[in-house]
Amino acid sequence: MDSKQLFAYVYERVSENVAVGDDLSHFELGMLYECGDDSIPIADIDSVLAEWFELAGEPYFNELCAGVPPELKTDNAGYERHFYRDDGTLEQNVYEARWDRFVEGVHYKHRYFNAEATEFLDSIFSALVAGGDQLKAEVVRTIRPGDLLFRARQAQSQKQAEEIYRDPARQFGPTPKHLASSQRMTPNGISALYCALERETCLSEIRSITGDQVVSAALTPISELKLLDLTVLRRVEPPALTLLDEGFRESLHRKVFLDSLVKKMSRPKARNDDLSYLSTQVVFEYLRTRFGKYVDGMVFPSVQTGGIGTNVVIFPEASRLSYTPSVDPDPTDWPEQVAVPSENPFGPPAKLAVVARSIRFHKVMAIETKAMEYDHIYSLFMSDLDRKRLGPIF
Repeated sequence: MDSKQLFAYVYERVSENVAVGDDLSHFELGMLYECGDDSIPIADIDSVLAEWFELAGEPYFNELCAGVPPELKTDNAGYERHFYRDDGTLEQNVYEARWDRFVEGVHYKHRYFNAEATEFLDSIFSALVAGGDQLKAEVVRTIRPGDLLFRARQAQSQKQAEEIYRDPARQFGPTPKHLASSQRMTPNGISALYCALERETCLSEIRSITGDQVVSAALTPISELKLLDLTVLRRVEPPALTLLDEGFRESLHRKVFLDSLVKKMSRPKARNDDLSYLSTQVVFEYLRTRFGKYVDGMVFPSVQTGGIGTNVVIFPEASRLSYTPSVDPDPTDWPEQVAVPSENPFGPPAKLAVVARSIRFHKVMAIETKAMEYDHIYSLFMSDLDRKRLGPIF
């Protein structure tokens, strides 16, 4: 290889994969130079090439250092250029900035045909793909026949509770399209099946209040369900790249961002903000379109339980339920339960079944509130970034 071509490639990787002052926040720079913090490694260009890129032993090393472009030697102010080792945890994550532009774009620019949003989401979720469009095994959760999901509905009267009890496949199925309102993952008119892995979680997720009557039931897959598990995104390892590979630094930033994406997807809707769910709805539609032939839905934490419970949303095309009453019904059951409800023969085959005798009736007696207590008003309104800087005690 021609030396000029080789050296140009190395200099490009330095510019791409190593952070400079503009890539650090004012806080990080202040901590480094004014407070003596040594958590972020600093080096000049010769040390970067010799130690970080491990090229000191190469026969061309002296020639490589001699040909370094001026912009890699001095900064815009004329001082010696400093470089900073970036493991993806610097405050100015490139994917965080792109996420902000993505949210801005789907809110106020191009909502339905947005090539920039598609390109951004392709870049994020490329880390989940093993080959072609196949998802990596570590991000797929399998729900097998006999495993339970739970779904709940509020009952305004005894008559409505009886209707739910007598026809659970229809009543616990997805909301009819003409009644489907805007939800975390789906906009008006698109109906998906929202469930939970725990009965208590689904009671919390329907926003029941004290005094409400609720009917819940267990569901189980008729055949295996494959779900994209957003709760394990932190397990996705970046490609095995080095500083000499294209995309090394970006892959580290993507890994850190993926760990925070689940919080963005689970964040509750802001009061009086009809656009709050737009970004998560676009992400859901993207995942459904791209990976729908491999998975039937998604798993994400329940914000209503403080992340303790786990939610499941089934893609619309896999949301149909079936129900077969127990062959040996409980003698206290209403006679109407024994009759098999009619099903639409022209619909897609059901993926889930309501478990016989799993229906329960609930009277909400109290709602538990959990809150973090602070000593000062500034702690209450502190940003997540400032809280991270100051440590967990804040």
